[in-house]
Amino acid sequence: MGQSTGAVNQYISLLFNYLAISQCSLSSPETWPRDYGDIAIRKGFEEYDFIIVGAGSAGCVLANRLSENPQWKILLLEAGGDPPIESAIIGLSVSLTKTQYDWEYYTELPQKPGFTRVNFGYWPRGKMLGGSSSMNGMLYVRGNEDDYDNWEALGNPTWGFANVLEYFKKSEQNHNPEIADAFGGYYHSKDGLLSVELYKDNDTFNQDFIESAQEMGFKFILDIHANEHIGFTFSQGTIRSGVRESTAAAFLRPAMNRPNLHIVKYAHVTKLEIDNRGKVSGVSMVLRGKKKLKAFARKEVILSAGAINSPQILMLSGIGPASHLQEMGIPVIQSLQVGKNLQDHTIVPLVVKLDESTATSLNSAEALESFAEYLMRHTGTLATTGTIQTIGYVNVHDPLSRFPDFQFYQLLFHKGQQDILFSFIFQYLGFTQEISRIIADEAKTSNVLIMSPSMLKEKSRGEILLRSAEPTEKPRIFANYFSEDSDVKAFVKAIRLYLKFLKTNTFKSHEAELFILPLPECDLLTFDSDEYWECYCRVIVTTVFHPVGTVKMGPDSDPDAVVDHKLRVKGIKGLRVIDASVMPRIPSANTNAPTIMIGEKGADFIKEDW
Repeated sequence: MGQSTGAVNQYISLLFNYLAISQCSLSSPETWPRDYGDIAIRKGFEEYDFIIVGAGSAGCVLANRLSENPQWKILLLEAGGDPPIESAIIGLSVSLTKTQYDWEYYTELPQKPGFTRVNFGYWPRGKMLGGSSSMNGMLYVRGNEDDYDNWEALGNPTWGFANVLEYFKKSEQNHNPEIADAFGGYYHSKDGLLSVELYKDNDTFNQDFIESAQEMGFKFILDIHANEHIGFTFSQGTIRSGVRESTAAAFLRPAMNRPNLHIVKYAHVTKLEIDNRGKVSGVSMVLRGKKKLKAFARKEVILSAGAINSPQILMLSGIGPASHLQEMGIPVIQSLQVGKNLQDHTIVPLVVKLDESTATSLNSAEALESFAEYLMRHTGTLATTGTIQTIGYVNVHDPLSRFPDFQFYQLLFHKGQQDILFSFIFQYLGFTQEISRIIADEAKTSNVLIMSPSMLKEKSRGEILLRSAEPTEKPRIFANYFSEDSDVKAFVKAIRLYLKFLKTNTFKSHEAELFILPLPECDLLTFDSDEYWECYCRVIVTTVFHPVGTVKMGPDSDPDAVVDHKLRVKGIKGLRVIDASVMPRIPSANTNAPTIMIGEKGADFIKEDW
């Protein structure tokens, strides 16, 4: 063990002592807004000016910004409750998957003849205050000017980069002067509500990976959001001094004592109330799993339930593709292409063994010490996401391009962490137990690096359909990964580039060796041929959980558009959708920061109109 049993017992005692303290500082009941549900059950709902459905990355922003006007009464409805203590601890970011805090969706993966279902399509989505921002990887990434100038070019005025930058900055409270103050503060702000800062690095492999990228000819870029977008960087996170900064923490806490903001938890909205003039007057909900209630809005209802739940609520209410609604037995109120245009960022994980002759295992006393350090000071291993913070941005098609088409992630598991590795592969990436165990067993003898190229601009599109007209049934999610062959071929290019890292001196010093997974579908093909890697991609493909686009923003000339550039649902009065579902095309970024930006901009649209 390396330390005596007495030392371990001492650390366990410390843990119990500091757990009570950390409970108060991280997630006590007083940390979060009180639940107005008791009053609603006893007296019914008052009439509000605005009802916001969903307290996620956009909904919390809207609740804060709209309640700034003391003359407006705001109701915020959330299907879940308060985030638990695990949500605040950075190193436990994946611990809430497949719990009561997770919607736990699964995609309808196509069953190709001869292909086993290596990945069963798990999609976590946050079901608590803060939504997915309370359980995501916390990377603060915005995308680049090409992303948003493209949105504007598609017929969405004021969504170009010059316009959206002010809304990124409006939220941001950047704590790293070397980033915040560069370029005269043009790209960043230190005055917003959302804390953004660099992680306190505790893994030497982060620097090693940067050195290997430099050997490959890539630049280290301090701020990928400024004027350069190709290179490798240490990403900032939505964190505050070693603690997660969800949108609930950043935006709801400052507003939770405003008398004009009522927040109701465990309120599952089942449909919109729409009158015979096509105006949304309110919502129906099931409160705490049993009480059916309605709430009404004088001005608008705003759906901020996310790229899965927002289209589901629209379709349940009669707003969606006419043929599909008729199939479900739902009267058609407005025929729109709701649920279409589904986009995501897929990844194809590669498994690399490192340091087989030198790797050492952490003992239990060291693990307990790390836990105690976090509880006492919010520092140490649990205050960081490890090597996830080191990210690469490359263009595999055009090395001279200013803009990336792939994002490179890497996550290091140390020798002896086979149980953690198994849990990550099985619970989070959604692989079968057999494949997960094969990978995890490698951590018994070496460090294991999961290297994952992620495609930023896929051509494949999926869709979301209702399973039935019953609101409690989860919708059917057709991810349609690699429905466009060009996406697979692009991944092969990215894999070949990624594997070149293993030949750098830095990786050689770590005894890097690609671990070849046994895949019956691919094993008969010539290893390292394009055909082999195309097969590998189709079998192994999974996601970093960035679904967007299912309530597409666009002009009247776009037959697939559901909302206009002010996020108003076409043909319906008193209804907006303000969340990741409105993105016409997925940005070259993790989607939390762009969704917060959409919340900020949407709030200003509402203020302008009212």
